[in-house]
Parts: sequence; C-alpha cells; structure tokens
Amino acid sequence: MKKLYFAIVLLVGLNVSMAQTKSTGVVNLNSSMSIKIDMNSATSTVTLTLTGPSDKWFGIGFNTTSMGSGDCLYYSSSLVDSSLTGQSVPTTDASNEWTVVSNNLLSGTTRSLVLTRSFAGGAGDYTFAYNSNSLNIIWAYGSGLTMVQHAGTARGSSNLGFTLGVDDFSSLNTISIAPNPSNGIFNITKNIQTSISKVTVFDINGKVLKVIDSELSLDSIQMNLSDFSKGVYFVEISNDIDKVVRKIIIE
Repeated sequence: MKKLYFAIVLLVGLNVSMAQTKSTGVVNLNSSMSIKIDMNSATSTVTLTLTGPSDKWFGIGFNTTSMGSGDCLYYSSSLVDSSLTGQSVPTTDASNEWTVVSNNLLSGTTRSLVLTRSFAGGAGDYTFAYNSNSLNIIWAYGSGLTMVQHAGTARGSSNLGFTLGVDDFSSLNTISIAPNPSNGIFNITKNIQTSISKVTVFDINGKVLKVIDSELSLDSIQMNLSDFSKGVYFVEISNDIDKVVRKIIIE
C-alpha cells in the first residue's frame, strides 16, 4: 500500500513539474504598449499578445537590448516580420513566420494583436527556448503609421520573466477540442469549473468568421463549421479573465 501511495504521489508530482505552459503575464511597457508571451512545450508554439497605438507603427525586438542586430517585428498598416540593422528601418524578412490570430481596435486608440508561430520560426528569427526563464526585449513606436525612426522618448527595453504554469482545472488551458482534424463538426469540452463566455473563429489571416456568445454553459459545446472551406482556422475561447487560442483543421 505504501508503494502504491508513493507511486501516486510521484505521478502527481511529475504532472505538476511537467506543466506545458510558461507565460510572462501581461507586462505594461509604458502607457502606450503592453506585451504578453506564452510558450507551450506540447505544441512548441509561442503566442504573442501585443498592444500599441492604433494611429502609429509599433514594434518589438527579441533577445536584445539595443538596435544593433536581432529579430524584430512591427505593425504599421500590416504586420512585418523583420530584422534589426542598427539605427535604421528594420529589414523585412524573406517570409513572415507569424500568423495573425486576431487584430482588434480597442476604444479606437489602441490596437491589440494576437500572433503565433513555432519556437524556431524561420531564417533570422529568434528561437524561443521553453527552458528559458527570462527574455530581453526592446520596444518602440512612431509618430505615425509610416515606419521611420522613432522619437527618443518613444522607446525602451525590458527583461520579461516567465512563470511556469501548473494544473488549474478552472483554466481555459484545460479545454480540449476533438476531433481535430475534423469535417467541421467538433466538440469543445471543458471542466465543470471552467467558464466560457465567447467563442470566436478566425481564418488564417485573422479575419473573424463566426462568434458564439450564448449557450456556452454545457460541459461539451458542439461547433458546426461544416460549411467552411477546407483549411486551417483558429478558435479563440475566452471568459472574463482569460483567453486561449487553439488551431483547428477542417478536412
């Protein structure tokens, strides 16, 4: 009996120590910008939530404390995956590895972007490491939408710390989607402790295709997207305090 008890305790301990997510939480960079980075070791993907002024370009650089060199991205009228080349406009990468999950205007003065990509990205991209506990970034924004050098006060740097996620049965991270891939009909299954207030479906370009904000109290919510074309879509599941984005495939 003692051996069985020890085995159970050991398994519980392993489940906690092998939590699949790390997050910086929402970090306010200044009054105009904020950032949140989530890493998922199970899928080797990073989700970036970035807010900035809706009437100006804004961007960040990864794993750096200056504009000398490194990976960066910025948003003006669209998202640009690029590289730092010193005190000049960043050089656009050959391919954009970031997928825009959502792109929303908040109160008309702030833009909120949710982006995702693999840890490795592509050529010239910073490789996110799940075992890292911190990340240096730089940030800046301009005086308008045209990408030109920013004002001296519209910039800064920050060291972001990652916190290891643990099992939380009320968390949206416990939600499962199955079958996936599917023919467009699938179930979103949650624990009884988990609340959902809205489900939003986006295409791969971040365009909102469907929003459901009623009849979400059931433990299993059936989604019928069988009239959608075959391809990759993103489902954003949210409540009053949290949101999670899952990729789905319709075959």
